[in-house]
Amino acid sequence: MRLKWLIPLLIALAGVALAACGGGSDQTAETSPLAATGGPSPTSSGQAVGAGVSDLAKAVVQIFALDANGDPVWSGSGTVISPDGLILTNGHVVDDRKHEYDHLGVATTSRTDEPAHLGYLAEIAAVDYALDLAVIEITSDIDGKRVNERFPFVVLGDSAKVEIGDKLRILGYPGIGGETITLTDGVISGFTAERSVGARAWIKTDATIAGGNSGGLAVNDNGKLIGVPTIAGSGAASRDTVDCRQIVDTNRDGIIDGLDTCVPVGGFINGLRPVNLALELIDAAGRGATYVSKFEPEPEPSAGFDTRDVSLSKMVFADGVTADDRPANELDAFPSGVARVCGFWDYEGMVDGMSWEGLWFVDGQLNEQGSIVGDTWVGGAAGSWWVCIVDEQNGLADGLYELSISVEGEARGSSAVFVGGSHPPVTLTLENSASKTVCYVFLSPAGAQNWGFDRLGIGQGIEVGATHTLRLAAGVYDLLAQDCNRKDVVDERDLDITRDTTYTVTG
Repeated sequence: MRLKWLIPLLIALAGVALAACGGGSDQTAETSPLAATGGPSPTSSGQAVGAGVSDLAKAVVQIFALDANGDPVWSGSGTVISPDGLILTNGHVVDDRKHEYDHLGVATTSRTDEPAHLGYLAEIAAVDYALDLAVIEITSDIDGKRVNERFPFVVLGDSAKVEIGDKLRILGYPGIGGETITLTDGVISGFTAERSVGARAWIKTDATIAGGNSGGLAVNDNGKLIGVPTIAGSGAASRDTVDCRQIVDTNRDGIIDGLDTCVPVGGFINGLRPVNLALELIDAAGRGATYVSKFEPEPEPSAGFDTRDVSLSKMVFADGVTADDRPANELDAFPSGVARVCGFWDYEGMVDGMSWEGLWFVDGQLNEQGSIVGDTWVGGAAGSWWVCIVDEQNGLADGLYELSISVEGEARGSSAVFVGGSHPPVTLTLENSASKTVCYVFLSPAGAQNWGFDRLGIGQGIEVGATHTLRLAAGVYDLLAQDCNRKDVVDERDLDITRDTTYTVTG
């Protein structure tokens, strides 16, 4: 039986790692399920490699999706994690749902100054498209003959123990601009939390990594694998590495269109899937068992989705998330030094498999460290969802935080909240002295790029002569009021609402 020694150690590690909560870089091989080989031996086949770059490179492979003629359709990177040829990579690197390739080829190298040699074929052993992670297994040489050799491999680390500021080395094959393996140094710059995955859905890094490195190796100072570089936008079916589009209402005309400035998104990888999220895949692959994702059913890819029925509403902010995925402490403004800001919203009309994004802007600038880009929707048709921007070590910087949600590349809703400064709760009473009912009210901080959601709610309105009171954090706001035909009644900019205020709507 293959990898019998691996199974109990993987299960034990999974329990420990998922319960861990910080504490510095992984320091010992005992935390890794693949450390049972007796220590690294960089030159011996079938042994764990050392922490040096030349040693690690021997366990980093280039993966090719090959057509029936043996020609590459696309390529990515991967890391050998067991002596008998299990390889950890991204789900989109080996995605077989669209039947665009016939075989998976694996290329290896023994020298960092030489291109990888395509010498093996592999098969998918376990895959989780919701996480964009996969384990493949070398099954034969390139001619289809069975292989019995043992492969150099990398020891798994504990991604629950890494912290902001920890150093990283990232290895992979760029795909563009060179055929040899490349090294990128960087540090961990943050974490991103997502409802379907948890507090460490992503490890963010300041390293700039080319697209072909997707699925490759990210190790700590001790040469332990702690994350899988994952290209932004890869989650559904896109393999684009550059994406500049209109996703915010930069000219504040109430419409997101070609007149707005495009925002570059996903130009480089800056996210790592924590290796602890792959433990159950590795366990299933090692046992030859069928893997079933616990994060949601795997959505099937589609050539296109109809987004006309998609509706988002009721975005609120909180400083944490309860065990049942609700706002822990809902706030209209956050104090300086807060560790996390979480945005919650309701949704209808979504379809599993859609591409979606939760983009955080701080003072109008896209914050790639906190944003979720090009992810695959797994939340079902209706319900509530959340994402958080986090800095547990230093606290988030003061500023205006705006969360914009897009679906299939189209902006669908946003809201903004203050962090730091003096923003006590105040009220704004709207008095309708216009000649028609006010059915929609949009109120956003003056520095926000979008109007946000309607403050009145579905089916509500302010009749002529009536009033309506809103609660908000003190500040300077832009106000847009519309009638029931979505015609502007009032468009007021830089409205000072630093104390309880009554505003008369005329027109």
